[in-house]
Amino acid sequence: MKKWLVASLMALIAGSVSAATENPAGNAASTDATNKPSTTLPVPTAARLKLGGQEITVLVAETEEQRKQGLMGVEELLEDQGMIFSYGAPVEKACMWMKDTKIPLDVAFIDGNGKIVNIEANMKPLSTDSHCNTSGPIYYALEMKAGWFARHGVKPGDSLSN
Repeated sequence: MKKWLVASLMALIAGSVSAATENPAGNAASTDATNKPSTTLPVPTAARLKLGGQEITVLVAETEEQRKQGLMGVEELLEDQGMIFSYGAPVEKACMWMKDTKIPLDVAFIDGNGKIVNIEANMKPLSTDSHCNTSGPIYYALEMKAGWFARHGVKPGDSLSN
């Protein structure tokens, strides 16, 4: 099944726009002195996307480990930085929480065509409250600095592009 953002992200990852970066916790995939793989998280890929007339830079959380880590431990985001969670298949009820996340965030839930279906604003840092998609199946969730969507006039129905 080929969906819009999967194809876009794969093109970005394969193209010159992609860049490897350390994950927010500072962990990097590596081997130790005995050449045994470490147990640290895989390093998320960075991608540049467009939303609401703005170009944004996002870390792509595509593995279960990366999605669980999310932006935990990050102490600051620039205005146009965030993280996109790619589920790889439709998810009827995706929920986010802010455990060990030190900065307030907004989350947009996005369908397989790149259209925002729901936005949960002002998620409180260090909270275990659930913030869930309420508008049907989604393929992606985009976390940005709290207030970003409102400041840029982004609302449900708007679309993400590359």
